Amino acid sequence: MTIAIRLAAWLAALLLPALASAADTWPERPVRVIVTAPPGSAPEVMARLVANGLSRTLGQQFIVDPRGGAGGNIALGALKRLPGDGYALGVVHAAAVTLTHRTMKQMQYDFDADFVPVALLATAPMMMVAADHAPAKTLPEMLALAKARPDTVSVAVPSVNSVPHLATEMLAHRSGSRLFSVPFNSSTAAISGLLSRDVMLMTDGIAALASLVEAGKLKPLAVFSGKRLPQYPGVPSVTEIVPDTAAIGWFVLVAPRSTPDDIVARLAAAIDQSAAAPEVVTRMAGLGMYPEPMSGDALKRFIKAEQDHWARVADQVGLQRQ
Repeated sequence: MTIAIRLAAWLAALLLPALASAADTWPERPVRVIVTAPPGSAPEVMARLVANGLSRTLGQQFIVDPRGGAGGNIALGALKRLPGDGYALGVVHAAAVTLTHRTMKQMQYDFDADFVPVALLATAPMMMVAADHAPAKTLPEMLALAKARPDTVSVAVPSVNSVPHLATEMLAHRSGSRLFSVPFNSSTAAISGLLSRDVMLMTDGIAALASLVEAGKLKPLAVFSGKRLPQYPGVPSVTEIVPDTAAIGWFVLVAPRSTPDDIVARLAAAIDQSAAAPEVVTRMAGLGMYPEPMSGDALKRFIKAEQDHWARVADQVGLQRQ
């Protein structure tokens, strides 16, 4: 063995206990959690629930830092530049993992290269709703009208090239109809357009629509989950009407790629523990979200399947970069 090899081995042996010790004592100071959503939004509220659970489980503050906009480019660009020491994490929505790199010409991050997925936090089923002035009252009737009179059935979506937008385009493509998607710059703006009769329908996460549905101001036509939801048993799954059109929103906790594996494992275990708390399940349901802890290889397979799914949809609908 050469002197250089012996020296390298000696240094590695010296450093390993220090690294293990650092991971064992983590976290020793507050942890920043950057969120790809604006303040006050349902994802940001969900992120605070998660952060509070991690604070209780791990005995240190987890501070939420909401940075919405640009499909997650702003938030994940900032996270990428932070050290992978366990003190910087991200709560990321599905489109930032699966679609943003297909829609933006200048990316600040490469999800697969720059981040390690820690744990799936929640799924967020989407719903298509109709306003009172819509010319039909069921999804099959709407799709039939969109076939007979292409681009006359307008659908509000909260932003261009978002999961609700692409889910709407996927439904139109696979049903052979021509829905006219109208992107707004937020869920609030899209709802305002719907209620002011500028558009007929809307697709978004249930969190944004639930209160108006329950008040009877919007009629639910279908949920984009693969099956009916317990809180809306009378609302069909879109797959009952057009097969192979299920689409869900979801949120994942990530860390910079260089974050130590044992810190990632501790985080995943803490998420699994806190997500089971009854108060978390209840609050999540109020946001139209469902805790579904998943980590490790299962999470990697889930993300890869979602990336492949939305890649096919993007190709089918002719998604354009902005």
